[in-house]
Amino acid sequence: MKRILTYILALFTSTTFACGGGEWYEIMDFYSLFMQTNVSTTAYYPFLRDANSVFYGNYDYYTENKTMVYPQGNINLWKHLLPNWEIATIEKAVYGKDFNWADKNSKLEKRVKIYIDFAKKCSHAFAHRVNKGSWEYEKILKEHPVDTDAILNEAKALLAKEKNKQLKARYQYQIIRILHYGERWQEAIVFYEANVENNMPKNEIYYYSTDQVAGCHYSKGRYDYAAYLYTKIFAKSIDRKKSAFLSYNFCTLKEVDGRNYIAEGVEALEDEKNFLIISSLRNFTNEIDNINSFINLDAADTRIELLFARALNNAEITALPKNIGVKNDKLPSLSDQNKHSQLLAIAKLQFANSKVKNKDYWQLASSYLYFINGDIKTAKEMLSNVKTLSKQQRILAIVYEVSSWDTITPENEKYITKILNNYPKLDNMYGFTEDDIRHFILDKIAHVYYKNKQLAKAYLVHNKVEATKHISSLELLDALEAFYEKKEKSSYEKSLIPIEPSKTFFVEYINHQKGIYYLYHAQPEKALTFFNKSGITKGNAVPNTVFSNNIKECFSCKVEEVMDDQVYQASVFDFIKPAFTRKELAGYLIELEQLTSNTTKWKAKLANYLLGNYYFNISNTGYYRGILNGDGNCCDYSYVDYASDNYSKEKIGEDIITNKKGYNLSDISFFEKRYFNVSTTAKEYYQKVVALSKDKELNARCLYLMAKCELNDFYNNGSENTFSIDTKYASINLPKYQSFKTLKEDYSKTKFHDMIIRECSYFRYYSAMD
Repeated sequence: MKRILTYILALFTSTTFACGGGEWYEIMDFYSLFMQTNVSTTAYYPFLRDANSVFYGNYDYYTENKTMVYPQGNINLWKHLLPNWEIATIEKAVYGKDFNWADKNSKLEKRVKIYIDFAKKCSHAFAHRVNKGSWEYEKILKEHPVDTDAILNEAKALLAKEKNKQLKARYQYQIIRILHYGERWQEAIVFYEANVENNMPKNEIYYYSTDQVAGCHYSKGRYDYAAYLYTKIFAKSIDRKKSAFLSYNFCTLKEVDGRNYIAEGVEALEDEKNFLIISSLRNFTNEIDNINSFINLDAADTRIELLFARALNNAEITALPKNIGVKNDKLPSLSDQNKHSQLLAIAKLQFANSKVKNKDYWQLASSYLYFINGDIKTAKEMLSNVKTLSKQQRILAIVYEVSSWDTITPENEKYITKILNNYPKLDNMYGFTEDDIRHFILDKIAHVYYKNKQLAKAYLVHNKVEATKHISSLELLDALEAFYEKKEKSSYEKSLIPIEPSKTFFVEYINHQKGIYYLYHAQPEKALTFFNKSGITKGNAVPNTVFSNNIKECFSCKVEEVMDDQVYQASVFDFIKPAFTRKELAGYLIELEQLTSNTTKWKAKLANYLLGNYYFNISNTGYYRGILNGDGNCCDYSYVDYASDNYSKEKIGEDIITNKKGYNLSDISFFEKRYFNVSTTAKEYYQKVVALSKDKELNARCLYLMAKCELNDFYNNGSENTFSIDTKYASINLPKYQSFKTLKEDYSKTKFHDMIIRECSYFRYYSAMD
């Protein structure tokens, strides 16, 4: 049987294999504040719910500092035989290499050495069963054959000499193992029935032997009986629980479950409970029914805690969602109160049952479920009566306290500082961690700040000031500045404003972003005011080609391959440097705006032309989109939420803040503002060029550039006035461009018209319409 367990993980579905109990996303999607390890059945820890692994805590195996955990049941049995030995000494003797036996000179210790040496010899002989895949057995055995008879005879000889009961049982286990691995299955079964089954204490080594025999029954095709034995091993063994669980699942693939062998009389109850526990762990269906069924069989059985802990952890998925952010939800969420109420009823029933011993567990669970159901007062009262499980008590006391605040006072902020210092940020992302407590607290206090219109603190709980650059909320920037200027700050408030890279960076960055905000809103005078307040000059320089325009649409192309208009290089614009800061850009925009009123018409015309180019280029379909914030121009999905994809203002951080949407601002930086309607401003400047110009070629080009502005508006806002074109790959809807209409009707004889109808398929399709 053991030869195929290496591959079991790949064979079972999440329904059959519900120890993990969920998809990968669940790891980070809910707060686990109730430690599953509160249960008293420590031997069943591997079967607590773990969204990351089949068995609870298995992820530790991959960490560098993993402490080796040896089979506890076997070690305990050795300790019973060798009471004067330290546990570490036993572990080294049994599982280590080159153990020093020099000072182990008693008769018993010498016989122990003989057994351990022989056991290691057996393990070495059959090492291929552990270290290689099952498909390689035949090849390995041909290359390194095992002399089963020789090793079996040696085992029998050693057994005959041994008088100690535990050592005799261990030799019997080795004999059964040798016969099993030597494929002499019936001999192993006969030996077990004659010497082990009813002739030795049912301790850990007894279940080691039973495990081997169950494998023999499986190999003989007796799947149903093998399944029955695995339920017993699972229930009673410490070390073989996981392998028995996997083996039982493997048996069920043969459409058997072992129930046909349920005993009569006294053992029937134990068998029923064993079947119920293993079947309950195999999937999440009927969790509540399974727990109630177990209570009806034996309310005092501590394994009920295991099933309850898993169900409660599963309930936390909907009750305590992480990363709510701007979604319309809350902590705790009351979306599944029926299940929470059912679990609470079970916890209260168990607490009241005189046969149940672990009262604190059930009272603690009841307290937690009252909290999840929104009754913090009762939760606190019940928690105060718990006498044990002190770590969990402390955690829940913090959770309940923070969750009870409607506002946050200076005293509350002292409490926050103390708690966050006690629970520093951790790197462990799996299962229950104290990092969950920290982030739960941050989520709660950010919500309270947000609810009470303390915008700056609500934002800073989760975000750095630098994240404001894509939110583009003047309200948020003003709130952050006011918070920075606040004279008296609590220690927690001070912690929200980092001192790096400098004490003044915080407010300088805010002023810088206000400058960017006003650039996007076509108010360069205001932008310059705030740039003058900011000492930030670093960042990607803005090139003078931002005042050029392009016919070829290619965001990945080099600027010299795209920006082919050179009007910006005219001597009248020689005040524009090849590359410049945002502050200098604001100054250029002011100067260009002044030129639009110049009495010399051609200067006014070209100033309008450059401003039109600039505003389109910084739009979310322009070549220099992202340039103001120092970002690149890739890619469409980073800049354009197409109206056909249900673009909504609710997706924009600025509007979320204005309308006070959501739970808190933990994810507000993901709701970037990408559309500032600057293409409309660009179109207005191009219209002024056409109004001032008698140059047909320039006007034709401006009409094409205006059509690009219209397309930008269509992408961002949609339109019902469209036409459809069928390309090689898809059918595309486009706006019925007013500018294309004018270009087609009034400028068809220009060179630009002849060129653009060749280069622009959209214009070509438009011109072909009747």
